[in-house]
Amino acid sequence: MDRNRFKPWHADQDSAERNERARKAYTALLTVTARTPDNEVYRNFSNEVKEVARTRYNYTFGPAPVSAFVSAFYDAVLLYALALNETVRDGGDPHDGKAITERMWNRTFNGISGDVKIDSNGDRIADYSLLDMDPETGEFKIVANYIGGKHRLEYVPERQIHWSGGRTEPPADTPLCGFDGSLCPDNALPGYAILSMVLSSVVVVLAVASFFIYRYVDRRLGFAA
Repeated sequence: MDRNRFKPWHADQDSAERNERARKAYTALLTVTARTPDNEVYRNFSNEVKEVARTRYNYTFGPAPVSAFVSAFYDAVLLYALALNETVRDGGDPHDGKAITERMWNRTFNGISGDVKIDSNGDRIADYSLLDMDPETGEFKIVANYIGGKHRLEYVPERQIHWSGGRTEPPADTPLCGFDGSLCPDNALPGYAILSMVLSSVVVVLAVASFFIYRYVDRRLGFAA
């Protein structure tokens, strides 16, 4: 089924009723994805990727820029090329994978997606986007960006998160009674208390029944005398 990148709830081959049900379900969804740069360099890169895909592989992208994961592959190859060139320049062995890999760690370089930061463990310090569905258009839009290098969350001006259920603020991190109900007092009677009440009721019933039986027998004996 064909799905719009910004309307993942919509399927062209599905019925309007099922699409509407999916749309309502998606109102409670927030999506976190790799941040796609919004600049001229990235737009040109995106157009070139689309052109290569169309002419060489007979594949047509949609109108939106290509995914940030495409640029991540490009930056990965660029990082390898930089490390390999530095290894050869310094007289190292181009077949020494360990030496080349170590040159990739703890560095920053200018990639197609902007400044690419690699930490001392060889992990990329990435940026992420938070997307929320606009209830009017049904499209997912970026409402905030997390800048990994600065450890900072930046909200997009004039956009806000639409919380489902008519909420005006985010739900609590933990339910009122906890995920297993352990944070709320248990008002239910313990088993021994219930057993005591049952036994007490039985004793009272037997006592009342014994009283009436005694009165009945006593009266019968009185008449007989």
